[in-house]
Amino acid sequence: MQVFTFELNEEKTAKLIVTVSNVPPFFQATPALIHVPGGGFMFCSESDSTAIASRLMGKGFGVTCTYLYPVAKDYRFPQVVVNLMKSIKILRDHAGEWGINPKQIVISGNSAGAFICMTTGNLWNRPDIMEAAGCTGEEGKPDAMILGFGPMFCGQQTDNGIVYVPNGELVGPQTPPAFFHHARQDALVSVYQTIAMLDAMERAKRPFAVYISSTGGHGETGAVSRALGEDGAVGPCIDDWFEQAWHFLCNQLGIPQVPQKLELMMPPMPQMPEGEAPPMPPMLFMPEVPAGSVPVRPEEMPLGQAGHIHMPFNAAFHDKDFTVYK
Repeated sequence: MQVFTFELNEEKTAKLIVTVSNVPPFFQATPALIHVPGGGFMFCSESDSTAIASRLMGKGFGVTCTYLYPVAKDYRFPQVVVNLMKSIKILRDHAGEWGINPKQIVISGNSAGAFICMTTGNLWNRPDIMEAAGCTGEEGKPDAMILGFGPMFCGQQTDNGIVYVPNGELVGPQTPPAFFHHARQDALVSVYQTIAMLDAMERAKRPFAVYISSTGGHGETGAVSRALGEDGAVGPCIDDWFEQAWHFLCNQLGIPQVPQKLELMMPPMPQMPEGEAPPMPPMLFMPEVPAGSVPVRPEEMPLGQAGHIHMPFNAAFHDKDFTVYK
C-alpha cells in the first residue's frame, strides 16, 4: 500500500490524499474513489472517508482518496469545484501507474462534501471551469456520484461575495449518475434538498437511485454505527444502503457483479516494531469564524422545506444579499 499527497493550490489549503492498494503487476484495472468530507464548509471531517472507502475497498476499489478543500475564511466557490476536478484528473493521469480504470472514477461526499460533488458533476464541462482545472476534455469528469444529506441549494462564498447555487437548475446531460442517501428527520439539511434533486435528475433523464431513512438526523445515514433516538427509534447507518449503492455503481459503470477469481492484489500489512506504538492522529481544532459573521439560531435557518429550499452558506452568518449562479 502506498499513500501520496498532492497540493491542489498555491496556498496549500487544498490537498488530495491518495491511498493506492493495487500492487503491480495489475491483473485488471480497478475503480477508484475520491471522497469529499462534510463539515459545514467550516472544517473537513477527515474520518468521514472511513466508512465508504473501506467498504468500496472490500468491493475491489484499488485506489481510495480524500479531498481536503479549503475551509472557513479560505473557502471559495467555484475554486473548490476546480480543485476536485484537478483531483479527478490526477487519478486519470496516474491510471496506468496505479492500476485504475479511467472510466470508473467515483466521487462521494457527505453534507457540504455532497454539495461540492453535485456541483462538480454539473459544472465539469463549463469552459472556464475546465480551463482553471487544466482540462481540455473529460479529464475532470466524475463517472458516478454518491451523495449524502447535502445542502444542494445553498449560498456559496466567492471572491466577490455570496452567490446562490441552485444545483437542480444546473443538472443536464453532462451530470453523472448519482446515488443519494438522506434521513427524513434531518433538522439541519432537510430531506427536501435531496427530493428536489431527484426531481431535477428525473426531469433531465439522468440515472439516479436513492435511500431515505424514516428515522435519524443529520449525518446518520453516513454513520458507521447506529444511534438511539430520544424516542427510542434506532437510527440508520451506511449498512442500510451501501449494497444498493454498490449495485447502482455496477450497473452504471459496467462493473461485473458475479464472483471472480482474482490474484492477490494487496500485500500483508507491515508489523510495527516491538514496543513502538502506532502514530497518534493529529488533533482537530475548530477553524476561525469568518470576520463579520452574524450568529444564527437554528429556528432562524431556512431548512429547505418544500416551498423554500435555499440555505445559507453556513450556520455562522446570514447571506441575505446574493446573486444566483447560472
